[in-house]
Parts: sequence; structure tokens; C-alpha cells
Amino acid sequence: MNAQRAPKAAAKSARPAKKAPPPATKLFVLDTNVLMHDPMSIFRFDEHDIYLPMITLEELDGHKKGMSEVARNVRQVSRELDALAAEGGPDSQEGVPLAKTGHKEAGGKLFFQTEPLDMSLPQSLPQGKADNQILGVVQALRNRHSPREVVLVSKDINMRIKARALGLAAEDY
Repeated sequence: MNAQRAPKAAAKSARPAKKAPPPATKLFVLDTNVLMHDPMSIFRFDEHDIYLPMITLEELDGHKKGMSEVARNVRQVSRELDALAAEGGPDSQEGVPLAKTGHKEAGGKLFFQTEPLDMSLPQSLPQGKADNQILGVVQALRNRHSPREVVLVSKDINMRIKARALGLAAEDY
């Protein structure tokens, strides 16, 4: 009887194994402080996509002057973003491949906020505060791209606490 079972087992193992589906990529929303801390951070998220809210770019603009390390980092990240935006062309709605400027380790895409998003944060959060605007962007993207995981990345512990209190995924950089 064992001899009869062997051919069936061999036949099963001769079939090509089914490939597991590729892991879903995440959409990381970067807080301004991540870019100010590490100007190359946009290239450090492997195959995942990066989303930059307009308020992040506005905040970067306010920190570019001076000779401090933060100001130098902001100018460097601005140059990287400028190069990527130029590569994206007039229609960057599909995202700009991060590897386009020679960073082959970055397999994801960069998305810039180009339109207002429907944000619905609690009234208790001041609407004009930049951190709360970024939280609103994360909430709107989570609603728009569900079930894709949308994650806030911030060096600000209190912002991560607020995000988690609102039911949003948040990670330290």
C-alpha cells in the first residue's frame, strides 16, 4: 500500500506552488518633523507610498532660513522634493516613483496633496493648528483608501497620542 501512495505524493509535489499574494503596501503620511529630522526619510519606506499634506510643505517653508542643522535639512528635503515634483510632470495624481531620482531602494511612490480633503475631526481640536490639519488628512485618506492601511509617521509623541485617540494608526520615525 505504501508503494501506491508514493506516486500520488510525488504528483502533488510536482505541481507549482501557489504564490502568496504580495503584502499590501501602506500609505505613510509624514509629519513635518520627520522631514526636518531626516531629509532623506522619504526614501526609507521600502515599497510603501508616501503622502505629503500641503500644510507639511508650508511648515517646511517656514523653517528653511538660517544656518542651523534643521534649516539645512529643510533645504535638502526641499531640493529632493523639487527633483521628484519635476519628474512627476504636470499630472502627478498617479504618484511619482521615489526611485526616479536614483534612490533605487525606494520602491513606493510620492503623493502630494493637490486637492482639499473632506476632513471630519472632533470640534474639540483647534482647526487651524497644523498638527490637527495633518490628522485630518490622515483621517480623510483612511476613509478614501480603505481597506489600505494609512499611517501617520511623526516624531511628536503628543501628535501620535492624539492620532491613536482618534483611532488612527501612528508610528514614531
